Amino acid sequence: MTAWRLLALWAPVLGACVTAGAAEPSVRQQPTRVVFSLPQAATTSAGVYDENGRLVRTLWRGEALAPGTHQPSWDGLDDAGEPVTPGNWQVKLLHHRLSHVWEGVIGNSSFRAGQPPAHKAYLPPASIAIRRDHVYYAVGYNEQQPGIHGFHLTAPQANTRPLPSTDAFAAYSMIATDANRLYWANTGGLVRTSFVGVFDLERAQPAQFTSGKPVCLNRHPSGNCYEAHSHASVIDLQTGTTETPTGLAVQRHGRLLAVAHGAKGVIRLFDKTSGELLHEVALPLAAGALNQLAMTPGGDLWAISGRSVHRYTDLLRQPRRVATIDGLTRPLALATHPDEEGLWVADGGTSQQVKRFDAQGQLAAVIGRPGGYTNDPAVAPDRLCFKAREGREQTALAVSADHSVWVVDHCNNRMLRFRAGATQSDTQIAYLPAFYTSTVNHANPRRVFANFLEFDVATDGSISWTLVRNWLAGLPPALNDQHAFNGLFGGLRTVQTLSNGRTYGVVLAQGRQVIVELPPSGPLRVVKMLAMPLPRNTHTVMYENGDLGHAVTGASSQHAMRLRLTGFDGQGDPVWGSDPVTLASVPLLPGSPHYRGAFSGMPPRFPLTGSGKVVFFDQSVVGNEGFHLGAAALGGQDWLWQASPSGALDGKGSFQTKAIDGSTHYGGNAVWAHGRHIVFGYHGEFHKDLQTGQVGQANQFMHFDESGLFLGQFGQRSTRPAPHSQAGLSGNAFSPTLVRVGDRLHLYHNDESSHGGVHRWRIDGWDDVRELRGSGPLGGSIELR
Repeated sequence: MTAWRLLALWAPVLGACVTAGAAEPSVRQQPTRVVFSLPQAATTSAGVYDENGRLVRTLWRGEALAPGTHQPSWDGLDDAGEPVTPGNWQVKLLHHRLSHVWEGVIGNSSFRAGQPPAHKAYLPPASIAIRRDHVYYAVGYNEQQPGIHGFHLTAPQANTRPLPSTDAFAAYSMIATDANRLYWANTGGLVRTSFVGVFDLERAQPAQFTSGKPVCLNRHPSGNCYEAHSHASVIDLQTGTTETPTGLAVQRHGRLLAVAHGAKGVIRLFDKTSGELLHEVALPLAAGALNQLAMTPGGDLWAISGRSVHRYTDLLRQPRRVATIDGLTRPLALATHPDEEGLWVADGGTSQQVKRFDAQGQLAAVIGRPGGYTNDPAVAPDRLCFKAREGREQTALAVSADHSVWVVDHCNNRMLRFRAGATQSDTQIAYLPAFYTSTVNHANPRRVFANFLEFDVATDGSISWTLVRNWLAGLPPALNDQHAFNGLFGGLRTVQTLSNGRTYGVVLAQGRQVIVELPPSGPLRVVKMLAMPLPRNTHTVMYENGDLGHAVTGASSQHAMRLRLTGFDGQGDPVWGSDPVTLASVPLLPGSPHYRGAFSGMPPRFPLTGSGKVVFFDQSVVGNEGFHLGAAALGGQDWLWQASPSGALDGKGSFQTKAIDGSTHYGGNAVWAHGRHIVFGYHGEFHKDLQTGQVGQANQFMHFDESGLFLGQFGQRSTRPAPHSQAGLSGNAFSPTLVRVGDRLHLYHNDESSHGGVHRWRIDGWDDVRELRGSGPLGGSIELR
């Protein structure tokens, strides 16, 4: 039985509730008239409840009604299309003027509503090149969005997106320019193919090497190459290999283009116009690195090898080493000035600094405090962090004509500018790459988190913010796994300040949930590693009051459990009871909204509403064509109500499943409650717009009342290609957080690079939802007051 068979539709013209698609009842009921008046135009939802407060019929959802008296009728059927028994029944009606307003994002320095496109990408900047007053940067793989971005030095927050670079099968990972052309290295996107391509900067179009080869990265089943994945002229083509380029540099005034291959220990020298291979230089190089080469204004080549940097001259005839800079900790990237001698080296490891060397190879200046963010999370303008995922390091450098240095502060997800001679940055270009973990501290909502980054966000109604901490600094070994970086699923899943005034969070590490303290100073401190969940148990969630919650699924019922916070030990750490208490149990019925174990990005939540209803949520898009949201009374053992029926996305809280569109890959994510308000996310990756047939991200949030009645739906759906900077556009928003900030109610959520920041929605009118109710006999008249 599908949920849409259950639903009655509001028919204002007829003034009656009629059942859509329901079977003809065996005994016709006398319609029950419902009478109510509205003082003003409002959005309304209504339902019928039995004497135990159980919702038996949703009459209508989210209908806009005019002021005045209304007299719809109820046909006496329940949500299953079956006649109810004679007796007294209660009808509730909610009316409101709620609106859901997208305010923008946190963590993106270039976001300005209505302004030119902001900086955003699936990954952080990977390489930088400067041509006169224009800066280009490459971001690697970028999921059908441009792989090469740019900005003018006079307006760094405006993303110019200067070049056609949207091949999703390529990774635009390194760039270099001779002022006329921009050379780029594909290090392999969705296929194991690498090569070097070139753009004509005057025409802003792909150029050709006279000896280049065509390559196709993705073919149609017919055998023809998709135009978007076809490159007419490339060099240094490598297929079926992971031995990708690790360095790229070009002579500004000469004819040479240098490409390093760290895994092969060779630097290849090409004619930059024809693409002809001229020489090879053997040198121990780092595999899997980037930006390992730089050209001097006179055409000499600098190359990183181990802890040293070597200079080569006479490249056209017989390349030979003429200088070496030793004593570096872990050189990561190189840059040179366009017209003057000197070398800038990003030095990782225990250094985390940018070092400038003069023409003689002598150290001339240093940018950044030694060690960067070794043990102190506090973000500062004179500190750098090159930490990347899985123990690697990554950064990029470029030097402009005025000797300003642009450097990628990788683990803080930003590019910084240091003016000539300055030791502190004066400009940042910040955006958050694809990240799936975000949260807000309910006790102090100024504290907003994305992965391990913490932002201080104004609570005056503006969306101004400051990056204040990077909790990767001094990360305890127990937390240092493949998720220990600022992107994807790493970082703090929950942060709460408890009644002792100290702040705690939950991090997923080594496959386990770990409770940590966020101290006022110093790094994260491990408090407790939680045990792996038992079979048929969900992962643990920390709730706003410090309780730990999970669910247990038995043979015939599901139980929402809490481990109560009972106090604090002598060190001030939280102490929880030894035996979890059952908040509520619900029967496992076909079509009921119990948790079914679907992937949702985050552990399932079972929040409490203001009147003590325990909320259950089924995120799955397969295995349930009934309801997806429900609640039980605190201590109860049955469903009080079930809502969000399976159906096409309709703006009224329906949940689109795979049986409906065939392409939806993921469905819902997390559910939150505040007072009477319940909000859950439906990210709906690869969902199909049933009107256009296009596939994209659903990015919807469903807003219900604790009575089970619908209040609203908001979010910006997208289909590919998505328009740039469309308000509210997001991808895979796994981590919504509903939080009250003063007299405002906000929803925050993560993003998969549509806007490059933590989104914030404002729910206006949340404190003015009004209720009419009345009781009466079946077949009679029920007046709502």
